[in-house]
Amino acid sequence: MRDSYESDPHWMTGQTVDEDSPPWILGMNKDYFLLVMKVIMYYFVFFALLTINLLALSVSLQCTRGTGSQTTSAIYAFLFGPIYLIFNYYFIRVLSKGEMCQFSDTNPFPYMSKG
Repeated sequence: MRDSYESDPHWMTGQTVDEDSPPWILGMNKDYFLLVMKVIMYYFVFFALLTINLLALSVSLQCTRGTGSQTTSAIYAFLFGPIYLIFNYYFIRVLSKGEMCQFSDTNPFPYMSKG
Protein backbone atom coordinates (compact mmCIF):
# COMPACT_ATOMS: atom_id res chain seq x y z
CA MET A 1 0.00 0.00 0.00
CA ARG A 2 1.42 3.38 -0.96
CA ASP A 3 1.53 6.45 1.23
CA SER A 4 -0.48 9.58 0.54
CA TYR A 5 0.75 11.26 -2.65
CA GLU A 6 1.37 15.00 -2.63
CA SER A 7 1.80 16.91 -5.86
CA ASP A 8 4.65 19.23 -6.73
CA PRO A 9 4.35 22.76 -5.32
CA HIS A 10 2.05 25.01 -7.35
CA TRP A 11 3.96 27.54 -9.46
CA MET A 12 2.06 30.55 -8.09
CA THR A 13 1.19 29.69 -4.51
CA GLY A 14 3.82 27.10 -3.60
CA GLN A 15 1.05 24.99 -2.09
CA THR A 16 1.05 21.20 -2.46
CA VAL A 17 -2.09 19.12 -2.99
CA ASP A 18 -2.81 15.81 -1.28
CA GLU A 19 -4.33 13.86 -4.17
CA ASP A 20 -5.52 10.90 -2.07
CA SER A 21 -7.98 12.80 0.13
CA PRO A 22 -11.71 12.13 -0.39
CA PRO A 23 -13.88 14.31 -2.69
CA TRP A 24 -15.25 17.43 -1.06
CA ILE A 25 -17.03 20.12 -3.15
CA LEU A 26 -17.84 19.63 -6.86
CA GLY A 27 -15.99 16.31 -6.77
CA MET A 28 -12.66 17.98 -5.93
CA ASN A 29 -10.75 17.20 -2.80
CA LYS A 30 -10.42 19.95 -0.20
CA ASP A 31 -6.76 20.80 -0.92
CA TYR A 32 -7.37 21.18 -4.65
CA PHE A 33 -10.53 23.26 -4.13
CA LEU A 34 -8.75 25.64 -1.75
CA LEU A 35 -5.83 25.94 -4.19
CA VAL A 36 -8.22 26.86 -7.01
CA MET A 37 -9.97 29.44 -4.80
CA LYS A 38 -6.61 30.94 -3.80
CA VAL A 39 -5.53 31.29 -7.43
CA ILE A 40 -8.89 32.86 -8.37
CA MET A 41 -8.47 35.31 -5.47
CA TYR A 42 -4.94 36.24 -6.64
CA TYR A 43 -6.19 36.98 -10.15
CA PHE A 44 -9.16 38.97 -8.83
CA VAL A 45 -6.92 41.12 -6.59
CA PHE A 46 -4.50 41.68 -9.50
CA PHE A 47 -7.37 42.70 -11.82
CA ALA A 48 -8.89 45.03 -9.20
CA LEU A 49 -5.55 46.70 -8.48
CA LEU A 50 -4.82 47.15 -12.18
CA THR A 51 -8.27 48.66 -12.70
CA ILE A 52 -7.81 51.09 -9.81
CA ASN A 53 -4.35 52.07 -11.10
CA LEU A 54 -5.73 52.72 -14.60
CA LEU A 55 -8.52 54.81 -13.08
CA ALA A 56 -5.94 56.83 -11.14
CA LEU A 57 -3.90 57.27 -14.33
CA SER A 58 -6.95 58.59 -16.16
CA VAL A 59 -7.81 60.99 -13.31
CA SER A 60 -4.23 62.23 -13.23
CA LEU A 61 -4.10 62.83 -16.97
CA GLN A 62 -7.49 64.58 -16.93
CA CYS A 63 -6.53 66.86 -14.03
CA THR A 64 -3.10 67.84 -15.33
CA ARG A 65 -4.17 68.35 -18.95
CA GLY A 66 -2.18 71.17 -20.54
CA THR A 67 0.43 71.44 -17.76
CA GLY A 68 4.11 70.51 -17.78
CA SER A 69 3.84 68.00 -14.94
CA GLN A 70 1.61 65.52 -16.75
CA THR A 71 4.22 62.77 -17.19
CA THR A 72 5.46 62.68 -13.60
CA SER A 73 1.95 62.89 -12.22
CA ALA A 74 0.79 60.07 -14.51
CA ILE A 75 3.67 57.80 -13.48
CA TYR A 76 3.00 58.45 -9.80
CA ALA A 77 -0.73 57.87 -10.24
CA PHE A 78 -0.25 54.58 -12.09
CA LEU A 79 2.27 53.19 -9.61
CA PHE A 80 0.40 54.30 -6.47
CA GLY A 81 -3.22 54.33 -7.68
CA PRO A 82 -5.26 54.13 -4.46
CA ILE A 83 -2.89 56.51 -2.66
CA TYR A 84 -3.12 59.01 -5.53
CA LEU A 85 -6.91 58.85 -5.65
CA ILE A 86 -7.39 59.22 -1.91
CA PHE A 87 -4.71 61.74 -0.98
CA ASN A 88 -3.75 63.72 -4.07
CA TYR A 89 -7.14 63.93 -5.74
CA TYR A 90 -9.73 63.71 -2.97
CA PHE A 91 -8.05 65.29 0.06
CA ILE A 92 -5.79 67.86 -1.63
CA ARG A 93 -7.62 68.82 -4.81
CA VAL A 94 -11.28 68.35 -3.87
CA LEU A 95 -11.43 69.05 -0.11
CA SER A 96 -8.56 71.50 0.37
CA LYS A 97 -8.61 73.46 -2.89
CA GLY A 98 -12.26 72.89 -3.80
CA GLU A 99 -11.34 72.10 -7.42
CA MET A 100 -12.99 69.42 -9.51
CA CYS A 101 -11.45 68.15 -12.72
CA GLN A 102 -13.22 68.25 -16.06
CA PHE A 103 -13.45 64.68 -17.35
CA SER A 104 -13.74 63.89 -21.04
CA ASP A 105 -16.27 61.33 -22.27
CA THR A 106 -14.39 60.61 -25.47
CA ASN A 107 -10.71 60.59 -24.42
CA PRO A 108 -10.07 59.04 -20.98
CA PHE A 109 -6.26 59.23 -21.36
CA PRO A 110 -5.47 62.70 -22.79
CA TYR A 111 -1.68 62.56 -22.77
CA MET A 112 0.00 65.75 -23.99
CA SER A 113 -3.24 67.33 -25.17
CA LYS A 114 -4.22 70.96 -24.71
CA GLY A 115 -6.69 71.92 -21.99
